[in-house]
Amino acid sequence: MHSRSTIKRMEELRRWIRKNKNATRKQFIAETGGTIGQYYKARQVTGVARKSPKVSEAMRKNAINRKKQLAGITIQPEQLVLKEVDNTSVKEEVIAEGVTPDFIWYEMELLQRKISDISGRLYHITKVCQARDADQKKMMRDLITENTELRVNNSSLKQQVTELTEMINGTPV
Repeated sequence: MHSRSTIKRMEELRRWIRKNKNATRKQFIAETGGTIGQYYKARQVTGVARKSPKVSEAMRKNAINRKKQLAGITIQPEQLVLKEVDNTSVKEEVIAEGVTPDFIWYEMELLQRKISDISGRLYHITKVCQARDADQKKMMRDLITENTELRVNNSSLKQQVTELTEMINGTPV
């Protein structure tokens, strides 16, 4: 069962992430005692997950390459702002925001954990049902065996009572 972190604890972890933006999850766990889930949640909430310098540089280069291919669009690489120039010379700014591999990895990791959790729970339920079924079958076999033994004993006792009654009374019952 998962326990929830307190608000104070999560704020402490977020502060640590803000101070150590480039820290790996192993460093996070070692220094804060947090979990992998807390690491990615804190990165997501603080916005650090969306600010990967390597990805930003790659996006900047990609934007410059697209600029060369598309006519009428200029790009300011330092701001990643697309400016579209139309025939009336009115400029419209559009801020391009991308999805980083960190964000995609984090979301995929969450989905995999949920699927794994559900799979584990289904496996557990299957095993419990199989164990209960085996217990019930064993109990039924034991009851049938005991019932058969009791019938044999009952039949034997009836015969002994009949014999004893004949011996006492001298006549068959």
